[in-house]
Amino acid sequence: MTAITHVYNYTVRCPHYKDPEHEVTWLNHVEINKSCEIALDRITKWHALPCGELIETDGFVFRKAADSDTYFGVKSDRLKDDGHMLVTFKILMEDCDSNTCLEDILAHLINNYTTKAAKLK
Repeated sequence: MTAITHVYNYTVRCPHYKDPEHEVTWLNHVEINKSCEIALDRITKWHALPCGELIETDGFVFRKAADSDTYFGVKSDRLKDDGHMLVTFKILMEDCDSNTCLEDILAHLINNYTTKAAKLK
């Protein structure tokens, strides 16, 4: 039996405010936590939600919520010594500006996750 030994939850909130002193970008609004409760809560909520578009990129599947500009993703990977890694993604695009590109966000998150996973494999 494989146990979930590592959990990562990524949340990206597109900034909706302007700060003249600092560059405002989604890169400043990437949150990563390791809560199993958040991961399970996300998975159970998303399972029941109707799905809009699907995006496949680099072996990851993201789905858009039917009623908002929010994208969700989940993936698991097997690790050495019977470990297992679970990752969830939540990208809130409601307040993004015209310079925000979903593909750039997904590429950044996937790269960050695969870098973490490679260190554990």
